Amino acid sequence: MEKEYRYREPKSVKEALKRLKFRLIPAILAGLNLALLVFFLQYFNIDKAYGLGTSAVIFTSFASSIYIMFITPNSRAAKNSKFVKSYAIAGVVGSLGGLGLAIMPLYAVAALVIFFVSVLMIITKSEHPPAAAIAFAFVLFRIGYIGIIIIASGVVIVIALRYILEKTMFEVEREVLKVELREKEKRAAMRDAKSIRHKRRRRDGR
Repeated sequence: MEKEYRYREPKSVKEALKRLKFRLIPAILAGLNLALLVFFLQYFNIDKAYGLGTSAVIFTSFASSIYIMFITPNSRAAKNSKFVKSYAIAGVVGSLGGLGLAIMPLYAVAALVIFFVSVLMIITKSEHPPAAAIAFAFVLFRIGYIGIIIIASGVVIVIALRYILEKTMFEVEREVLKVELREKEKRAAMRDAKSIRHKRRRRDGR
């Protein structure tokens, strides 16, 4: 049975540059994806609707998520399920935290929100760090339905583009790396066999 393929990060600059060709298209899509989100945030005047800085918190969070999902697709945080669940958790907890500002100071609410977001992400196996910023955005600005729709749309677009990349660039990369791994294992096996034959000849010559 074929040995299970396991992705590993590049161990040198040369190796990283070799893999860069598989990240150029994802990087372009990441930029376009973020540009689209920023356009929506500006078009609907999110800062005017919910307060200055709302859009900045949202798109900086998404920028981190997009990088993870498109540029480091093999990391633990880049799973589609983790991405979706983490944002859902952040939205719910952040909304509840926003209500808590009526009876608690901001620093206390912020601490509780991050605590509960972290615990729920761990319990649901949905650790995706950038979502914590979205939770804080919900606390600070009490984002309404327009902001929620934009965030949900951003999540859907990221998942759709990630699916396309999974079926194209990432799949090609995995296949190339599998071939490289098999070739490396084959060369190692040949060296081991040669070493064994050499030892046997030396032993028989004694």
